[in-house]
Amino acid sequence: MREVDKVLDKNEKIFWEGKPKFWPFFVTGNIPSFIFGLVWLAFLAPFIFLNSNTGFEFSFGFNLFLLPFLLVGLWMIVGMPVYKLLLYPHLFYSITSKRVIIQKGVIGRDFEYIDFDQITNAEVNVGFWDKILGNGTGSIRIFSAGSFNFDRSGKQISKPYTISNIENPYEIFKLFKKLSHAIKTDIQFPNQYRPSKNPGYNTNFNPKS
Repeated sequence: MREVDKVLDKNEKIFWEGKPKFWPFFVTGNIPSFIFGLVWLAFLAPFIFLNSNTGFEFSFGFNLFLLPFLLVGLWMIVGMPVYKLLLYPHLFYSITSKRVIIQKGVIGRDFEYIDFDQITNAEVNVGFWDKILGNGTGSIRIFSAGSFNFDRSGKQISKPYTISNIENPYEIFKLFKKLSHAIKTDIQFPNQYRPSKNPGYNTNFNPKS
């Protein structure tokens, strides 16, 4: 259910909105997770089988030890597909006159905002499942100054916001870049400080000059 209107500012306009195409979105990430989950459970199966033939006291204690590992395998096989099925109806993307908004959430609605003046980089990607199942869908990854996380070693790594598996990704990316450039320019050079004519803006760069 689309609820982005609840978080729009006054006079904020939506220039594009959409959602992922279902099959590329659903399959991406699920296939590797499913295969790894099967391997994971296959590795645990001998321990579970041997434990079932031991005494009750040892069996109960060892089952408690195995339970977290078993839940990890079940999450990879069942949990992730179910999560994506529940998430999909509530996942929407919007590009507005101020920012990019990502609506998501399974139980309640969560919103992520990326203001254009905070964006440092962006890229468009068409993955394997986009080509196979999406007829050329793709994803836009947006990086900002605050979009980072830490890996297991404590090293800081980029964590982009992602507009996943949308149709016409290159056209949407062009629109995004155009809006980002225009809005950043408005913020850095407000209209009242801009000359009525700026011949340098559209000057063709000549590397030989």
